[in-house]
Amino acid sequence: MLMNTRRRALALLAAALGSRFIPFPPSALAKTTECFALQPFGQWKGVATQAQAGARISQVAFANPDKCDLRGEISIAANFEGKLVLYGDPEKTRLPKPFLIKPENRLIARAEDGKPVVDEPLCGTCTEIHDDKVTVILPLACAPLFQSSRSVELAIKLGDAEECRVTLDCEDLRKALAWASERQIALAQQFAAQACTPPQGCFITTACCELLGLPDDCFELMALRRYRDGVLAKLPGGKADIARYYVLAPQMLHRLGERERAPRLLSVYARFILPSAIAAWLGLTTLAYRLYLRMMQELAREAGLSA
Repeated sequence: MLMNTRRRALALLAAALGSRFIPFPPSALAKTTECFALQPFGQWKGVATQAQAGARISQVAFANPDKCDLRGEISIAANFEGKLVLYGDPEKTRLPKPFLIKPENRLIARAEDGKPVVDEPLCGTCTEIHDDKVTVILPLACAPLFQSSRSVELAIKLGDAEECRVTLDCEDLRKALAWASERQIALAQQFAAQACTPPQGCFITTACCELLGLPDDCFELMALRRYRDGVLAKLPGGKADIARYYVLAPQMLHRLGERERAPRLLSVYARFILPSAIAAWLGLTTLAYRLYLRMMQELAREAGLSA
């Protein structure tokens, strides 16, 4: 049934596009490929591209999750400037702008001895404020802590609720940043020589296509790889989205139980992979991106991760 649906969809696409519906030449990917690499260091992931180096935690492990209705991720650049992205539980915690900018909502950074080094309004510098997401630019006073301390505790205080606290291992952070900075130099050289090797593992798409018996050069994989390297990587924040995918996707697949794996992947393929590939091929890049986001959010929620 699903394969018949696929054949009909691709046949309609071919009929609509006529001679435009042709295989992707290898050169279509080679000149647009961005270079990037990931490496784990404890709770951190070193992230490098040909242009940037940094480290991130995609899923913040708050010390008191039973009392904290927030999810979060942290990114630190090679110069030790950072940002914290917080997500509220859509069913419990809302993060509307009028609430977030209240001065009693605080961002606190404590040194190893427990003394607060930073205690500022949470939204002293906030961007991208939505009902369930806010990006907080970390104060510059945090940078010296990241540079020299063994650990730092970040705490978020929202209204009367208990603080959401996380302890960051700064020694692992510095290792991740050193690796990423060194890797960036090598990737820049590869990029200049047009010698970047694109990641071959579009993990979720590959898993779905393998389940259906589709080859590595099938329409879906080729369309989405071209979209990844030729469109998404060039968008603001696109390389970060790609890096996040390569951190989260293996975890999402790993957390699918053996019994539920096949039917779940078939559902993902029918609802997200095939429609996104067709949208990408048609040049409907906004639709392709929205489908990708919905897929990641749904799978992350089921796996207990932050997309």
